[in-house]
Amino acid sequence: MKAVATIELDDAAPERAPAILAALPRVEVRHGRSQVLLVNGTTHGLTVLGGIAPYASATAKALASLTKPDLIPLVVADRLTVAVRRALEEAGCSYADGTGAAHLEGPGFLIHIDPTPRRRDGAIDAPRGLGVVAVRVVQVLLTEAEREWSVTDLAQDAGVSLGEAHKVLSRLDAEGLVATTGTAKTRRRAVRQPTDLLDWLATVPSARKSHARLKAFLYTPDPDALLTRLAFHAHQSTATWAVTGAAAARVMGMGAVTALPTVLVRVPAKPGLAEAAHSLGVEPVESGANVMLLADVGEVGTRHAVRVGPMSVAPPVRIWLDMLGEPRGEDAAALFREGVLGY
Repeated sequence: MKAVATIELDDAAPERAPAILAALPRVEVRHGRSQVLLVNGTTHGLTVLGGIAPYASATAKALASLTKPDLIPLVVADRLTVAVRRALEEAGCSYADGTGAAHLEGPGFLIHIDPTPRRRDGAIDAPRGLGVVAVRVVQVLLTEAEREWSVTDLAQDAGVSLGEAHKVLSRLDAEGLVATTGTAKTRRRAVRQPTDLLDWLATVPSARKSHARLKAFLYTPDPDALLTRLAFHAHQSTATWAVTGAAAARVMGMGAVTALPTVLVRVPAKPGLAEAAHSLGVEPVESGANVMLLADVGEVGTRHAVRVGPMSVAPPVRIWLDMLGEPRGEDAAALFREGVLGY
């Protein structure tokens, strides 16, 4: 299919820009002495910008204001969140990222592409039929993404049956998300690209499903004191718990948000949320909650929780998934993904 736009880049363009732009459908990229966009026989000047932080939607207007009126500002990055992309569009900035998202806008033309989850053989539909325990298995795989796994090792580390571990690996193999080496007893599987597997996991309904919740309140002067008191009560009662979401990011030193209106805590689904509230010393409330207890169905947050000082913190992949479901959580989750997960 013939290209509808040609982008010419000079040596000053960001290093990843040629590859990201060349992957866009119906866009041709070539090297030149300047940065220009050719559409319908018309040449438009470009200012190609790279390295915008994936969480910095507030900088979009500033980027637009810094460019010259006769140049189209084009932001190129490995990953731009939906919030950042929308902010750039509103500010009159064009963009393209490594997920396939693109918005090229100028006088008399508009090219807009929304990305879809992709793997080697093209786009995939949102996966169905993956149970919450299987989600925990995938989380374990992502925790040691460089490791070559046998079914036995994965079952042992994830705390599941051999059949469950085999089922998950077979599913990921069919999706093209793991590579297989060896045969029979020597067979091992390894994650092909952690980024692809994490993106895929985020589309699994059971990975982000909201189970039973309980609003609660604990009087404290600030969020840090609240976390400390939760840890104290949990220690006194030997309760199983794991702080997750933005609050967990804060505990790990990634202050993704300036305020924490609600601390999200995963607790065992049984015997129940009321019992968990009692163990953690919090009071169930209808309004004014500063703690949200979440039934940890499948033990996706509590089974592999780690200690950070006195705190019990959910695994990083689970923290990221839970951040996506919090109010205005996408940008904060992108910051956490970049700083902690690294893929």
